[in-house]
Amino acid sequence: MKIVTYNIRNWRNADHQSNLQQVLETLRAADADLIGLNEALHPHPSPEKGLAALDYLARELGMDAVFGPAFQPRNAFHLPQTMSGNALLSRWPILASAAHHLTPVLKNQRGLLEARVLLPDNTPLTIYVTHLEPKDEDARMQQAQAVLAWTIRDRGKPHILMGDLNTYNPADFPTEEALVDFRARAEKRGFTFFRAQVIPKLLKSGYVDACETAPRATWDTEDELWARLDYILLSRALAPQLRRCQTIDAAAARRASDHLPVMATLSSG
Repeated sequence: MKIVTYNIRNWRNADHQSNLQQVLETLRAADADLIGLNEALHPHPSPEKGLAALDYLARELGMDAVFGPAFQPRNAFHLPQTMSGNALLSRWPILASAAHHLTPVLKNQRGLLEARVLLPDNTPLTIYVTHLEPKDEDARMQQAQAVLAWTIRDRGKPHILMGDLNTYNPADFPTEEALVDFRARAEKRGFTFFRAQVIPKLLKSGYVDACETAPRATWDTEDELWARLDYILLSRALAPQLRRCQTIDAAAARRASDHLPVMATLSSG
């Protein structure tokens, strides 16, 4: 089983042009079974009139797709034409899905997409896709607690939590010198350094960071990959099946977004 998480930057590359074909090229090469997308606008135009970009991508990859808006509509009778949120593409049937509202709201609403997929052996697997607040670790902590309030229903069962969590894993910096260097790189780019709490909280709750043994930066600013913000977290019941975790550092991926996709490979149960 191949699992990918990818922030697709609202279907726009750094030149503010459509990145749909670059995203398609990247994901086609990945040949993944489950793909979580952040910053997905839906419906959004595609090259085929009348077919939304997410549905076009799913069709071209031969996958099912489901979208979860990230915000709580104030009036169900006056929804915006296009909503932003998280999406899941699956090679296998998606049995059910739900979009959950996360608080607090600092700038843009955040959400959690929950989807249940039927695996080839006829067992269900739950996948959660989320994208946390970008600028405040305290807000991310509250959102992480809200995420755990939903995922606790699958505690003890194999499931996946993935997405752009907008924070770092302290385990990536095993020495004080490494952390000081990371802080210097952050502050050089105008970011206020903070003590990471979200990933330790999620790991303490039972998740395993798929890329912890081979961490690589996934976020690009000033034409340099320097921070790991995108994660695939496996429940403890699923973690023994982990075989490999890597970033997809391909030319199309670099052009498509300021984030690189992350892919975890699992063996069959």
